[in-house]
Formats: sequence, structure tokens, C-alpha cells
Amino acid sequence: MARRFLRRWLPDPASLRAHRGLRWMGPLLDRPWLWHVNRSSISKGLAIGMFFGVLVPLGQGFVAGVVAIGLRANLPAAVLATFISNPLTTPAILLAAYHAGLAVLGEPTVLPDLAVDTGWIEKIVAMGEPLLVGLVIFAVAGAVLTYFGVQLAWRIGVHWKMAARRAPAGS
Repeated sequence: MARRFLRRWLPDPASLRAHRGLRWMGPLLDRPWLWHVNRSSISKGLAIGMFFGVLVPLGQGFVAGVVAIGLRANLPAAVLATFISNPLTTPAILLAAYHAGLAVLGEPTVLPDLAVDTGWIEKIVAMGEPLLVGLVIFAVAGAVLTYFGVQLAWRIGVHWKMAARRAPAGS
């Protein structure tokens, strides 16, 4: 069931090969292990995407894709999981990571004095070390929880499927 669901939502290799921005990857996209839909490949891909989606502010899809290729994870799952951070969720992730970093570093919980007329990059830089510590904690925790959560959910799905097969036909 999970395999059919994932195959329906993940793009197929032919459509990605035809994409104008991905043609330069050429024969690399022909490697079958990038497209395997199995428990190991999907859980690795989603964990990689989660890690880089939280940690890397720009270009996280590219970075997650390169790491997924290196670790033989499912490429589309890795790239799609980076969308955990998007314009709607990024401010909440950054604020929560900043407060988590403050708590870990033992600093008082206050927002830095930010001028209203400064840009968003200056505001992020002003948060400094607590933000970086919090992002690393969130990225590692998110990747670990994603990996083991997908492993567990996949096993439960297989168990239910096997139990349904074993059940008598008339019950």
C-alpha cells in the first residue's frame, strides 16, 4: 500500500530526465537505485531531506539531492522532504530553533534587539550562535525521528497487510 501511494506521488525518472533544469545530470538519473521505493531507500531519502530542509536555508533541494545520490537514497523523496521549510514554516522553525539554542546554551530567553528597518538576513545573523545550535539540534532530531518513524510506519503497514492475508476469507 505504501509503495503504491509513494509511486503515485513521486515523479517518474522519465519526467525528471526531460526537465530542462535537470538535463545536465544526464546518465546519473538513469541509475535505478535513485528511484527504488522500499523501506530503506525512502526512509533515508526523507531523513536526508528533513535534515537539509531545516539546516540549509538556500539551495537545500540541491544539497539534499547530492547527498541522496551519495548515500543511495531515494532522490525524489530527499528533494521533496526539503519542503518542510517553506516561506510559511521558516519563521516558526527559526524562532523555535533560536529559543531551543538559547535553552541549550543557558542564555536568557529574549529576542535580540532588531531594528525594524533591517533586512531578514541581518535579523538571522543577529540571532547568531543560539540559532545555529538550535537548527543543528532540530535538523538532527528531525532526521532521526523521520528515519525511524518511516521505518516503523512501513513495518506496521507490512504487518497489517500480512495479518489481512492470514485472516480467514469469511471473517
